[in-house]
Amino acid sequence: MDPVRVLETFALLGIPVGLVAGLLLGLVARHETGWGGYASLPRRAARLGHVAAVMLPALGGLYGLLLAAHGFAAPLAQAGAGCWVAGGIGLPVALLVVARRPRALLLLPVPALTVVAGALLLELSALGGAS
Repeated sequence: MDPVRVLETFALLGIPVGLVAGLLLGLVARHETGWGGYASLPRRAARLGHVAAVMLPALGGLYGLLLAAHGFAAPLAQAGAGCWVAGGIGLPVALLVVARRPRALLLLPVPALTVVAGALLLELSALGGAS
């Protein structure tokens, strides 16, 4: 599938899903002790998961627009889009798991590095020029 289309679709679906997730998290976090208190790891992980659930699709959509406007090397862009979407879904999920079970903190590097790999591949793709 076209990497630009993958990134645009991820943005169009992911942003509203992330916003709804934030609304649902707000129902728990509105109380001072929600998620274990304001400065607790569970609450911070839940808040960061919500931000990631909104911003990673938004940034993916931006990558899609930039690639469409400037051209890209298709194999790198396809791999980069796949990594970006996988990490963009995996990171908020992993953060929500950490919010429920703080010992799961060791899960976070996998989706985080997947997002980083996606960004690097998309950058390399853009530097590679038109396909």
